[in-house]
Amino acid sequence: MITVNSLLLFLPLGVIAALLNWNSVLVSVFNFLAILPLSAIVSDASDTLSDYFGDLVGGLINATFGNAVELSTGILAVASGDTYFAQSVMIGSILSDILLIMGGCLISASYSKHILYFNMAQTGSLSSLMVVTAVGLILPSVLYATFTSVDLEDQVLSFSRGTSAVLLVLYVGYLYFQLGTHRHLFQQEPNSPLEDQSGHDENKEKAGLSKTVLTLVASGISIVICTHFFLASVPATSATTGISKTFIATTLIPITSNCPEGVAVIAASFGGGDVNFAISVIVSSILQIGLFAIPFLVMFGWLIGVPMTLFFETFHTLVLFFAILVVNQVLKDAKYTYLHGSMLIGLYVILSLAFWVR
Repeated sequence: MITVNSLLLFLPLGVIAALLNWNSVLVSVFNFLAILPLSAIVSDASDTLSDYFGDLVGGLINATFGNAVELSTGILAVASGDTYFAQSVMIGSILSDILLIMGGCLISASYSKHILYFNMAQTGSLSSLMVVTAVGLILPSVLYATFTSVDLEDQVLSFSRGTSAVLLVLYVGYLYFQLGTHRHLFQQEPNSPLEDQSGHDENKEKAGLSKTVLTLVASGISIVICTHFFLASVPATSATTGISKTFIATTLIPITSNCPEGVAVIAASFGGGDVNFAISVIVSSILQIGLFAIPFLVMFGWLIGVPMTLFFETFHTLVLFFAILVVNQVLKDAKYTYLHGSMLIGLYVILSLAFWVR
């Protein structure tokens, strides 16, 4: 039986193909396929460390490595001066979470059932944070469109850096809310009583911890290497295949990154399971991108002298606004059927087609 980990075969192939200057399409495909299992390994390892260290440290580990592919892609793109590609990856990641994965969760949870309901205390707080995040990301584009100042670009850059600082502070507050004062809202419902772990061998635990840390570090470094080779081959691949860089950034890369998490949360919500926990994971991932990853890239660009801003092109801005508007309305209704999920996935397909033809 072919498993995701069997795709690790493409890790050495991708590196060899890049170093030996093979066809750019092969380099892209090999490294793209290698990122899939690496992303799953990073996700599993960070979850294991989260269980070992507890809520606070574990949450910080998940926050750091939960979007490893997007962060590494964004950092490498900004470092090379391609801020548009970095922005496109971030927008695509939000859309993948908010439409594709959430739509899959709603279908998985409510298919062949009557109307199901959300936990309003949880989804209400998360949807409000999501709207604030959207405002912070959209406002610079509005300012750019309405101001006529000569030094407009400098003003938008300064505004983006100030807004990014505020969003990062909000992210810290969100972590404190999720992992501290209101962590009970985000805990998964146990399927069985906790087993007594007092008999575990301490040496085995330490050995397992060391192995997990090494796995996480090695996988993270491998993701950076594969992402570097993949990004280097994107222009030639786009020219050869006719697939636009925008589609690669907004659709292919986010799907690769979010695939392991998406499968896990869809499985968790199957048959009306713990869908509230699944949705909290999805929205948390969105907030990690909007409140942490994007502001971090702005600050990183500032540090290395690259003018990375929160100014997205009009199409990206409108897509993000309407997608968040639709999902926020679904969450505020506090009830759903598989039709809601079908609509979200349908909207994602439509937007992907729009990115394809751009």
